[in-house]
Amino acid sequence: MDELAFGITSTNLAAFAGPVKNPYDKTRIPGGSSGGTAASIAARIVPAGLGTDTGGSARVPAALCGIVGLRPSVGNGGAQRRYTDTNAVVPISHTRDTVGPMGRTVADVALLDSVITGRAMPGAIGLKGLRIGVPASFWAGLDIQLAAVMDAAKTKLTGAGVVFIDVDTVGLLALNNNVSFQVALHEPIADIPAYLAATGVTGIALADIAGQVASPDVKGALGAILGDVFGGAYADAINVYRPQMQALYASYFADNALDAMMFSTTILPATTIDTVNGSSKVSINGGAPVAEFDTYIRNTDPGSNAGVPGLSIPAGLTSSGLPVGLELDGPLGSDDKLLGIGMAIEVLLGLIPAPAV
Repeated sequence: MDELAFGITSTNLAAFAGPVKNPYDKTRIPGGSSGGTAASIAARIVPAGLGTDTGGSARVPAALCGIVGLRPSVGNGGAQRRYTDTNAVVPISHTRDTVGPMGRTVADVALLDSVITGRAMPGAIGLKGLRIGVPASFWAGLDIQLAAVMDAAKTKLTGAGVVFIDVDTVGLLALNNNVSFQVALHEPIADIPAYLAATGVTGIALADIAGQVASPDVKGALGAILGDVFGGAYADAINVYRPQMQALYASYFADNALDAMMFSTTILPATTIDTVNGSSKVSINGGAPVAEFDTYIRNTDPGSNAGVPGLSIPAGLTSSGLPVGLELDGPLGSDDKLLGIGMAIEVLLGLIPAPAV
């Protein structure tokens, strides 16, 4: 996995680890931070596993490795949080963190979810008549090969009776920019030391942990945390902008009578591993280099900040043989329904071929 679950590549440069490789192309990343779990499932080493998801750490590797990943409802915590016991997980952000089950199929993930929650496992939901929102801002700027897979999936779903509603989440990405790093790079200042104290670990400060980090991308994140770069913006992020995001999501689903919204989990398939820097710039369709981390979490991060559930399932393979993830986000608490929709979509689209490992 990525060091401290802080990265998006799982290119862990610590001497004891090394980069995780994507089973569909071993020169490429599996995504992160739960890339080891995703790669193990995709390579048929294990049938299922647990990751974590703060901004996309279960869904992004699920998408890039051609498996299924669920980010359950988190909401504002308490009764809104689907998974209540997180004591065994080193935290990043108490507002955003959650365990995320991952598996080869939606049914596998639903079964694992039922074990965690003690709830009955949901069944598939008929696709005919389902109303699915298509937010243009999430579909913009996609890699050409990835877009072709998503368009083909959308066409098949239309043929099965799904009603797509072309309505955007106006202003959502701008609101997200006022919440994302402001929360994720401030809350660890208190959350990680509190976890260490609660588990009986003494004599280790956050600065000591940061000093042992080997991966440059994670070292940069820890530097921002130690410097509390976003501390001055945290209160507004939590008290102003995050509630506005949650209200926008709720109205998007309710006002348009939507069962879910659909988009590509990532806007780019897996990129090549950078074993020198641990992270790098990426280019989409030959364009100017852009930040790798921001690129891969663009579509998963908003739902994370709002606390709504999200399910990534394989949509198919690009012409280059790389997996593409299709994500469904739903209203807070609609996890069972998302899993049921995902099961039906999986039957319609079919399972992607196993990697040659």
